[in-house]
Amino acid sequence: MKLIFLLIAACFAFALADKKVDLTSDSLNQEIWIEAEKTETIRICLNRRVQTWETSLKTVILNDSCVAFQAPTLIGVESINVYFPDADSSHKINLAVGMKYLNFKNENILLGFNENLNGGEDPERFVSVTGTYLVDKYPVTNCEFTQLMWDSIPEKATYEYWDFQKHHKKWLSRKKHSMRNENCIVHDTAANMLSVQQAMKYANARSIKEGLKPYYHFSKIDADGPAILSDGYIITYWDFKDYGTRFFDGEEYHYPNPFIKVTEDKTSDGYRLPYYDEWMMFARGGDTKKKAPWGDTTATFEEALKYAKFSDFTQNKNNYEDTEPVGQLLPNGYGLYDMIGLVQENVLLKKLLRYNFSNISCMKGGGYRIVLDPSKSQSIRYWKRFNYGYYQTGSSLLAGFRLIRNIGNNAKWSEIKTVDNE
Repeated sequence: MKLIFLLIAACFAFALADKKVDLTSDSLNQEIWIEAEKTETIRICLNRRVQTWETSLKTVILNDSCVAFQAPTLIGVESINVYFPDADSSHKINLAVGMKYLNFKNENILLGFNENLNGGEDPERFVSVTGTYLVDKYPVTNCEFTQLMWDSIPEKATYEYWDFQKHHKKWLSRKKHSMRNENCIVHDTAANMLSVQQAMKYANARSIKEGLKPYYHFSKIDADGPAILSDGYIITYWDFKDYGTRFFDGEEYHYPNPFIKVTEDKTSDGYRLPYYDEWMMFARGGDTKKKAPWGDTTATFEEALKYAKFSDFTQNKNNYEDTEPVGQLLPNGYGLYDMIGLVQENVLLKKLLRYNFSNISCMKGGGYRIVLDPSKSQSIRYWKRFNYGYYQTGSSLLAGFRLIRNIGNNAKWSEIKTVDNE
């Protein structure tokens, strides 16, 4: 009797799900993507009887055509296969947890930024884009990174150089204050203090977790500096594990070998960092008239604060390691949060930017610690530098990131055509 009561209670709870999706059997002949937040309860109903719902998710069958379940606690993709009584084959429903499904079909996109950017080397222009993407709705959070990369964060920092030790110890602290396999809430604090290499390793780990082909492959190389290659990059090495010895300020330190080669597998269906133009496209959120308040320099500070999270630098001078929760403010036109403010995001380059010190990446979106008090030496106008065109060099260990995936049709940026400005 108690078991029956619990089952009835569970069915009732799921019947009042956070998200309710009604589908027709004909619609399943096309690719179906349902967006969900972590731990969100979802009810799916079809217009005909279903024989079997096949998925790794824990489900509750509500009736002969409806199923309910709770979304996972980590960002990613889950699938639900639907079998009808009169058919041998199944139909797939894709669940995108913590991501936006964006399908561009010959869509005109505004790229570039004319004002005060690298001597005008990135002029505004319209391009036509065709491609299907999954894009993280929020920057990757501390919980998500810690849980997925748990085994790669050693219990002891091996670096002797104090700056690298500081970053490693911060991540050790985050790990020690976490529990293995704990649930990650939607609005956890944004991850920062990560290198490009660590972001790439996390992307591979997410791909492997979902049975996808990793996008990045690492190998040792003897190089003089970072470089953009035809099939990847030479990047500055920084990971939690130290190997090699170098001299710094005349003293010997255990310090990482300077560089490592990264080869991109363009046949991969896995996760990766966005390229510069892709990030610009996502950040603008469909804005083609330069009116978006989350990046337009003509916007008022009050309007920008609806979309961009800023904090008073004068009160946070020594707390660069600490961040605030993602998704507190409004999203842009594509439903993406925190594209400006909160944390800087690692973005890969296809060509080197002037004044970027030969880095293969840059950090877009700006940080969130600015001077908010107009009486200080730097006025409230300082926030305006965090616009579409703003970037910082890509060698810092203070950056965050978000990931993307190409689904099916991979947009080839080398083949994108400039179109007339309408």
